[in-house]
Amino acid sequence: MTENEKDKMMLQADPAGLIMKYQETVKIIVRKYIASGLFKSVDFEDVVQEINASLLSKSSAMQAQYNGIASFRTYFSVIVRNICLKEHERLKRRADVDIETIGDFPDFDRVEDRVFIEQEIHRFRSIISLYQKKRPKLLLSLKIRHRIPLTKEDLTDWFPQLGATDQMDLLTRFGVNYDRLEDRDIYRALAPVMNKLEGKRNSADALRKWTDSKIQEILRLLNGSPPHSRHSSETLKILVEDYFSPFLIKK
Repeated sequence: MTENEKDKMMLQADPAGLIMKYQETVKIIVRKYIASGLFKSVDFEDVVQEINASLLSKSSAMQAQYNGIASFRTYFSVIVRNICLKEHERLKRRADVDIETIGDFPDFDRVEDRVFIEQEIHRFRSIISLYQKKRPKLLLSLKIRHRIPLTKEDLTDWFPQLGATDQMDLLTRFGVNYDRLEDRDIYRALAPVMNKLEGKRNSADALRKWTDSKIQEILRLLNGSPPHSRHSSETLKILVEDYFSPFLIKK
C-alpha cells in the first residue's frame, strides 16, 4: 500500500491523527508566511492552533472531497494556505490596522471564493519562465524529483516530438504513484529518453546532478542576493506541488 493510499484511509478512519501526522507541513507553511510578513513571529503558536482547529472542523468536507488522485500532502497544503489567508483577515480585522501600515499584500477580498492567493507561487512561476528552452526538461525534472505523477498532457506539451512508445513507457512508470522508487532507478529509466530527445549520451547520474544544480539555482533566485527569503528544499517542494496542483486556481 502506498503512502497516499494510507493517508486516504486514515482520513476516513482517523482525521485527527492524519492532521497530527502533517504538523510539520503546517509549521513550514506558517513559518514561510511569517518570513513574508503575513503573520508576526509571536503569533506562530496561535496561528498553528487555529489552523488545526479549522482543519478538524473541515474533516467531514475533506473526507467527501479528497479523491486520492493527487497526493494528500498537496491537497492538504492548499487547504492550510487557504486557512492562513482567512486567519490573516481575521487578525487584521481584530487589530483594526489599515493594510497599508503592514505592507503590500495581495487583495484578499472574497478569499472564500479562492483556493489561495500567494505571492511566492507567482515568483516561482516567473523564475520557471526564465529557463525558456530548458523549461520542459526542468518541469519534468521537478515533477520527477518530487514524485508527482506525469500526465499525458505534460508529455504532449513539453515534448511533442516524443514517440508514442517512449511516452507510454514514461506514463507507465511515472504516471502513477511511484513514491517507493529509488532515485537511482528513476534516473536510469529517465536518462535514455532524455538522451534521445536531446541527442546526447549522458549518464543517469549526470541527469540527477543537472536536476540538483537547477534546484539550487531556483533556491538562490527565490532567496535573492543578498538573501531576503529563507526558502529551503522543503519549502521549494511545497511550491512545486502547488505549481502542479489540480486544486490550485491559477491566476
